Formats: sequence, structure tokens, C-alpha cells
Amino acid sequence: MTTSTIAPLASSPAAPARLFDQHDPADLLRTIRSGARSRAALVVAEWVAVVAWAERHVVTTPEGAATLTDGVIDTGVPIAGDGAPLISDHHLMELVSVLDRSAQGGRAFVGRVVECAWRLPRVYAAVTRGRLAPWRAERIADLTRPLNAGAADFVDRQLRAVTACTWAQIERLVDEAVTRHDPVAAEARRTKAAARRRMGVERPDADGLVEVHGVLDAADGHDLEEAVRRRAALRGRLGDAQPLDVRRSIAVGEIARQDLTLDLEGCADAPDGGARAARAPGRKVVLNLHLTADADNPVARWEEGACPLSPAQVREWLGVPGTSVVVRPVVDLADHVPIDSYEVPDRLRSRVELRDHACRFPRCTTRATRCDLDHGVPHRDGGPTCPCNLVPLRLSRESVGDVVGWVDRVVPGRPVRRGPPVAA
Repeated sequence: MTTSTIAPLASSPAAPARLFDQHDPADLLRTIRSGARSRAALVVAEWVAVVAWAERHVVTTPEGAATLTDGVIDTGVPIAGDGAPLISDHHLMELVSVLDRSAQGGRAFVGRVVECAWRLPRVYAAVTRGRLAPWRAERIADLTRPLNAGAADFVDRQLRAVTACTWAQIERLVDEAVTRHDPVAAEARRTKAAARRRMGVERPDADGLVEVHGVLDAADGHDLEEAVRRRAALRGRLGDAQPLDVRRSIAVGEIARQDLTLDLEGCADAPDGGARAARAPGRKVVLNLHLTADADNPVARWEEGACPLSPAQVREWLGVPGTSVVVRPVVDLADHVPIDSYEVPDRLRSRVELRDHACRFPRCTTRATRCDLDHGVPHRDGGPTCPCNLVPLRLSRESVGDVVGWVDRVVPGRPVRRGPPVAA
């Protein structure tokens, strides 16, 4: 019997790696970078070739699209959204085979490319110019495929700087597009989703604890979170040293017991010895109505949830008993209303927050309500305290100066300048 010894993998690198034994780290980085660029260019070239192939295999007549090709029934199939062409099913299978993908995965890939080329031309142009990674464009195509043509065009026009958008922002943009351009479908989806609301309390375990889980209306969830947060914070101020999560769980029980002891149809003692109806504080809503010439915009925005809403959802929330509503008409956010002082009053802050939903610093997504308001032109240099000269920034002007200095030190020779103030 003969025996053989196998060396550990760590001490015996693969043979192809020895091709680079004479390369220093800088050479290796250049080789890797060149390979990455070549790989990206090949993927873009594949996209362009798929689009050229699709143009040659479009079935232009949906009626009676079934034809006989090479003795096989060929049918035009919709692999992208509304407005994209039907593609020959027989030839599509040939392409999927060439792409070396599964039947389902290949159809999905070609459908995403066709979706971008026909329904998202700006996104497709960003891919072909190397400004947007193809895999990101594929994910966007998955989101827009169920949309109608108007909604898809709206998303395409809004994604001019798609590389700077997070997926949460893109998903909210798609939701807004549905609400704007297909309100019937948006309301049907909202009504269907509302039927999923539930609240469950499991059986107690051996330690006397229970799991509580549920799906709530967004506004109800917000109200519950506010109540639990306030009560847990109050317990902490009163001396409860338990962890915050424990205090929050106790707060839920206290809220429930308070409701059980509240006689909604009974009376409470009044100071004069009589009786009065017992009422719990209700929901408070501030409704900003933007009075504009765009009467076809059916989209509302919820500041706390940072998401678009349909008018039906707003009406349902305002109809909850006990809700107090404050209506603030917003006539013109670009109105020039300067004041003499440096401090920004609440009325001007509200205008800026309604105009700019987020921090204006590049790529910062902090809500405007959590930012400081900086003067675009410094007040000491004559800059007015006016919405046209106020910008929400998470970083103060001094911090922005520090960032500019840091970039100048880290990347010497790179031109760095402060941008002009943002006008309303």
C-alpha cells in the first residue's frame, strides 16, 4: 500500500496565482482594477446586445400574435411592463439558452433589460454611460414593472441622480408614482393591505412572559409608540432604574389597564360636585394644505412616516373619533418674507421644512425637522433671514468648512469650493 501526503491549502496556493509572483501590490491593484472595468464594460455590452436582439424579435400585433415558426407555435409574450413590446417566445428561449440561464431566470433578466430600454430610458442611458451599475438598474426594473406607463415615466424622470438614492427612497418614489398616476390601483392595494392588520397575544410561558405581535395602521402604530415612549420615560424620571426595554413593556400594560378602568360611557367627578363625561385625549393632527395650481396631484406626505399617502388614507385617519385637526394653508413657499434678526422664527422654519424635506448637504438624508437652519449668505455679510437664504443642514457652516478642509488635505490638488446658496 502506498500513502501520499497532501499539503495544506494555505501553504500551496493555486497555480494561476503564481502568474503574479513578480507583481508588487501596486501592480496587482492595477490588474484588479483593469479586470473590474473590463467586466463592467462586458456587462454593459451584453445589455446593449440584448436590446438590439429584442428590437429584431418584437411581435407588433397583440391580436393573433401566435404564428408558426419552424414548425413550432410562436407567441409574443409580455416580459416587461405596460408599453414595452411583446417578444417572440420561440426566439426568447434561444436567447436564454445562449445566456446560460434557467428558463425563469433568463426570462426575468431579459424582461428587466427590456423594461429599462423601453420604459426607463433615462435609467438605461445611465447604464450604458457607466454611471449606474446594471444590477442596480435591474432592481429598479423589478419595482417599476407592475406600474402603468405614466407612473414608470414619472419614476424615470425623478431618478436623474439615481446613484445618490437609497433603496428606501426609490421604493417611496415608486409608491408616490402609483398614487399619482394610478390612484385606483393605489387605493385597492391600500384597502387590501389594511385587511392584514392584526394583534395577537401568545400564551404565557413558564416564566410568566408572553409574546405580543401584530400589524397596525401606521398612524395607530405611531400613536402607540408615542404613548409607550412617554410613559417609559416618565417611569425613568420617577426612579425606575430598569432597562428602557423593560420599562417600555411595563408601559404597555399600564396603558391597557388604564383603558380597562376607564368607563367610556360613565362619568367622572367634577370639581363642583357634579359629574362630567370621562374622555381620553385623542390624536392631534397638523394638516398643511398646499394651495397650488397643480390640481391633479393626489399625493399627501406624512412627515413622521416619511412616505407618500393617498387622500383616502388621510380622510380615514382624520375620521378617528377624538382627533383634533389644525389646518394650515400654505400659499407660497417661495414667498420673500425677510426679517431683521438673526434668529429664525417658527413661521419661517416651517416654510423651509415644508420646502426642503431633508438636509441639503450632498447625500445626507436627515429630515429637515432635525436639522439646523443656516444662512446661505452669512448674516454678518448682509445675508437676510429669509426662506430664500435659509438652508437645512445637519452640519453647521463651521462643520462644512471643516469637511472642505479635510477633503483638501486628503486629496491635494483637487478643486474644492463652496456651492452658492440654494434659492427657494
